[in-house]
Amino acid sequence: MEALKASGIKKQLPNIISCFRIAGAFSLLFLTKKSWEVEITLHIVNKTFSNVPIVWIIAYLLLLCTDKLDGTLARRLKAESALGAALDSLGDVVVLVMGATLCFVRFVGDNLKPWQFWLYVGMMTLTVLNKVLVFVLASIYHGKGNMVHTYFQKAFAAGCYVAIFFWAFLRTIPEWSIYSLLLINIYATIDECLYCIRTAEYNVDFKGHGIEKYRKRVRLG
Repeated sequence: MEALKASGIKKQLPNIISCFRIAGAFSLLFLTKKSWEVEITLHIVNKTFSNVPIVWIIAYLLLLCTDKLDGTLARRLKAESALGAALDSLGDVVVLVMGATLCFVRFVGDNLKPWQFWLYVGMMTLTVLNKVLVFVLASIYHGKGNMVHTYFQKAFAAGCYVAIFFWAFLRTIPEWSIYSLLLINIYATIDECLYCIRTAEYNVDFKGHGIEKYRKRVRLG
């Protein structure tokens, strides 16, 4: 027997959590006070780290937990919806962009060279552009504004989440970390756009070219 779909407040609970993540991302801006920074010694590596924004990091990690929570609840409560998927993706982008922006501007800004800052701007622009392009192409070719979740896009998001944590903790941004994330994002964007244009049957859970096969659109004429 098929499980009953959620109704009332249960149906909206995943969306409420997604909205909380979006609002919480903007609250990170107000958690960067110097008085909340501490010195932490990790005996396992016998090293002391100064000016660790501990309150900011805790709030950031709590927001990351909501990323998994809203999707899990939506599936268990049978409360999946187009709005929920859009809010989930929007929440991911806002947390990522806000977290990375504060790392570059607030925690590491004084040590950044101009070209490093513009490289960051390019990565954040591409992050937003990816969502917009896939949403528009899915709407044009398939009448759905959903955003696919390929493994490459998930790898980029996961990499960013982990990188932001270490950027804030260490108060430094290794160049290789930016280059790696930028390359993954470029590939994911191209991969997802090609899928939207070429596939005959749109599937928001498409895993990516080279990982999953799909039926191609028939060309007329």
